[in-house]
Amino acid sequence: MKKATVSSILVLIFFVLGLFLLNYSVTGQETSKVSPALPDNINTIVTVSCMPCHTSKGGLLSRGKLNFTEWTQYSPEKQKEKAEKIYSVLKKGIMPPKSARETRPEIVPTKEQTDTIKKWAESLKADDK
Repeated sequence: MKKATVSSILVLIFFVLGLFLLNYSVTGQETSKVSPALPDNINTIVTVSCMPCHTSKGGLLSRGKLNFTEWTQYSPEKQKEKAEKIYSVLKKGIMPPKSARETRPEIVPTKEQTDTIKKWAESLKADDK
């Protein structure tokens, strides 16, 4: 009888904890704000040049640094930081990585596309003012 009572109490505790966590996650989703999606012209560029690696289906390291699947979940401030970083690594030629550029040169953004990313990043910064 004592074992049954302890088991029942543990089941009840886990059940209540589960309900609490479920309620917390649902409430958090309802109150969280969705940030803006990528503009179409930017989405076109990053779909080819960045998303093969920087999405939930990409590598752990690449999606840990930037995950376009979660872009709208980033705060506007984080989006601004990420946009500036995207432009910075494109300008320096760090991204796409050398191995990807060598095997798939078509994914390397053109100068015009890089300039478009720059203008977009600057526009996000200007939104703060």
